[in-house]
Amino acid sequence: MNVEQRRARILLVLAFPVALSVGILLIPVVSDYSDHAVAAEAVSSTGRWFAGHVLAAAAFGWSVLSVSVVAAVLVGRSQRLPSFVLPLIAVGAGLYAAGLGADGVGPVALASTGASPALFFDGGGWWVSGAFIAATLFFGVGLIALAAHVIRVQLVRGASRYLVFIAALLFMVVPAIPSGWGLYGEALAACVVFVPLATAVGRPAQQARRADRPGG
Repeated sequence: MNVEQRRARILLVLAFPVALSVGILLIPVVSDYSDHAVAAEAVSSTGRWFAGHVLAAAAFGWSVLSVSVVAAVLVGRSQRLPSFVLPLIAVGAGLYAAGLGADGVGPVALASTGASPALFFDGGGWWVSGAFIAATLFFGVGLIALAAHVIRVQLVRGASRYLVFIAALLFMVVPAIPSGWGLYGEALAACVVFVPLATAVGRPAQQARRADRPGG
């Protein structure tokens, strides 16, 4: 594989955590999502609220491609990602995208009519929260299984092994934080998981084979 192909793989894997981080940074921080008045106030930054949610939703859609690239690299090394990982990631990503899309569009649409965005959080908050809970369950389990597998087959090695696995666990835990700061934790966890994966998929095949040998 030439340098351009390796670079393309790296960028395809990195695109998910980078886009997710940028999207989350755009979303105004809500100190307490259970306080609908505070959440409605954050929606007043309409452009940032909308763009941040849409970009984060798109990032989760891209995550399926990022994991597919990792799966393809494993196949090239005569290994295989467990068959349940990609479906879990795909379902979780779809639910995340649906929840983020609704959370981004719904309050802004109400505000554009002159109504209070708090009406969205009052009436639709439980539906969106349910989507996020299901998304965290599916995506989180898939991410933990992915981390465990790439460590087991030594696609990720050294100290990165521990960081990747801990970050995958944290990705599933931090959404329980009832504030916008939990989103920052989620973005950080995604970076800690996928940056080492991007490095691994960009490693030359010869180097990967040497590292897989005993004492390599």
